[in-house]
Amino acid sequence: MLKDEQKIENWKKKALHGRYPHQLEQDHVDQSASSTWLTKGNIFGETEGFMVAIQDQVIKTRNYSKYILKETIETDKCRLCNQTTENIDHITGGCSVLAHKEYTHRHDNVAKHIHQLLALKYKLLDTHTAYYKYKPRNVLENETAKLYWNRDIITDRTILSNRPDITLTLKDSKTTYLIDIAVPNTHNLKQKHTEKIQKYLPLADEIKQMWHQDIVRIVPIVISSTGVVPKTLSAALKLLEFHKNTYISLQKSIVIDTCSIVRRFLNPSTLTLQTS
Repeated sequence: MLKDEQKIENWKKKALHGRYPHQLEQDHVDQSASSTWLTKGNIFGETEGFMVAIQDQVIKTRNYSKYILKETIETDKCRLCNQTTENIDHITGGCSVLAHKEYTHRHDNVAKHIHQLLALKYKLLDTHTAYYKYKPRNVLENETAKLYWNRDIITDRTILSNRPDITLTLKDSKTTYLIDIAVPNTHNLKQKHTEKIQKYLPLADEIKQMWHQDIVRIVPIVISSTGVVPKTLSAALKLLEFHKNTYISLQKSIVIDTCSIVRRFLNPSTLTLQTS
């Protein structure tokens, strides 16, 4: 019987199915946190198994059918957008047809978690609501904090990126946090974090002057579409003074939503609804 170490090495040697373990070994990835959803996510076994299949890329996409199963099919193009190859990465984060509704819904569920935690922390809300029922108000404010949800920041000069997902201002310390969420595919984790920082630098400079802030911090919250956690996430959650395990609920939300996206994509009865 093969030892665990040998099984892992054999797994890594697989050209397609071995991509995921190699992704976990990247320097910018928190390997331990990336697997926490399996032990602490309290997710149904069926969903766990389906996500592992997604990570292993053994989902029967057109690309998988044509090149791995060697089936005869007319095209390996995406059945929805018909723009590029239909592989699992395309379904989980690259399809233009899914972008507006499905990816946005997944993104917003993460943002709702963050928004509600901040609102409760600074006593802008009194009671907790399940994230899938939570409806953030555009503005929450009291004597200590102001919290914006998906709101344009009006500036003296034109700033192209002036709408972070969440803006938090702490009045006593004159500190503002520009919080933006991203759920990219795993190979884009590091790039997406850098993009968020660069994207909001002009807005941060403008807010510091306009609102007379001592500190303006850009806080990217980035987790991959399959639940892989970058090391930068721990620092972001610490900056917002969240519990170190806060990422688990965010990760769980993403895993559930990604599984739902893939299931609906592969189910012919829902494709009509998606494209009608």
